[in-house]
Amino acid sequence: MKKFVISSGHGLHVGGASGVINEVEEARKVVDALASVLFQRGFSVTTFHDNSSTSQSENLNTIVNFHNSQSRDLDISCHFNAYCETEKPMGCEVLYVTQEDLARTLSNGIATAGSFIDRGPKYRSDLAFLNGTDMPAVLLEICFVDSETDCSLYQERFDAIVNAIADVLTGGQQETVPQVHITTSGYVRVFLNGRSLS
Repeated sequence: MKKFVISSGHGLHVGGASGVINEVEEARKVVDALASVLFQRGFSVTTFHDNSSTSQSENLNTIVNFHNSQSRDLDISCHFNAYCETEKPMGCEVLYVTQEDLARTLSNGIATAGSFIDRGPKYRSDLAFLNGTDMPAVLLEICFVDSETDCSLYQERFDAIVNAIADVLTGGQQETVPQVHITTSGYVRVFLNGRSLS
């Protein structure tokens, strides 16, 4: 069974970008919705939101350390981009160090589902998450929080975007024994065959 660990960028006390929408709030929504879809398809998912860190360095270390403490096949970090306030569409992109093909497919899937500009895969060798996780990893930049067009499309097409990400991650496959671990502030919930075990 393919195992995913998915975290939201930044944290409860370490803010991200803010504009028409708030990055931290929306990244958490995407992570939780994506975990739910993957669970329904029978995949193993562990999610994490940092509710304790109070500095950027602590936040990055906390997220990376959590990912590295888990058994998984792929690490995913969910973010939203920012540049400047605009009505214009700006688009989505997916950042990577080793996973260029996956990043390209994810970016295209998000762009198609959200009717975003596809900014494509972006190689980034300077990001703590991509450098620090010891399994294959990608960092999603869903859209720009300060683009009115992007945010409107994101809100209208949220479910389609989440399902498109799940489609790429699973290759359209469905497993038979779902198991999801949803972790927030150290709390773990385990689901097996649709029933909560904890």
